[in-house]
Amino acid sequence: MFKRVQSPEEQLRVMMVRAIVFMEEQGIAHTDEMDMHDATALHILGEIDGEPVACGRIRHQGDRAFLQRLAVRRAWRGQGLGSALLGFMLEECRKDGFSRFDLHAQTQAIGFYLRHGFTTCGEEFEEAGIPHVHMWLRDTTPE
Repeated sequence: MFKRVQSPEEQLRVMMVRAIVFMEEQGIAHTDEMDMHDATALHILGEIDGEPVACGRIRHQGDRAFLQRLAVRRAWRGQGLGSALLGFMLEECRKDGFSRFDLHAQTQAIGFYLRHGFTTCGEEFEEAGIPHVHMWLRDTTPE
């Protein structure tokens, strides 16, 4: 269901999901949603029966993996796809050697990330006209 994007066609499918969720549903401007980091980020695509339904991107900065642009199309929400997408992205980061994960969560999604072990960090801020908060998670190694 989820995979690392490997082709320009898959990349277009990711951009379609982002356009539907962020630009159409949330009213985010194209210039805020699509940025220079798209060219270098690792993109994740989720499909059901060939239909693109979810996506996310991962950017590596130093010892941290930043999870960004997580989206599930409206018709497929409430089925655990967001949790599955997040789990897949975390596992891909771990395969790449990362144990610290950061993200900017829309405030309406804070509870979702808290349920997955993330912690809030810092004050609320605005990104693309939407309130966000920085959140992070660190894998711990048993002693």
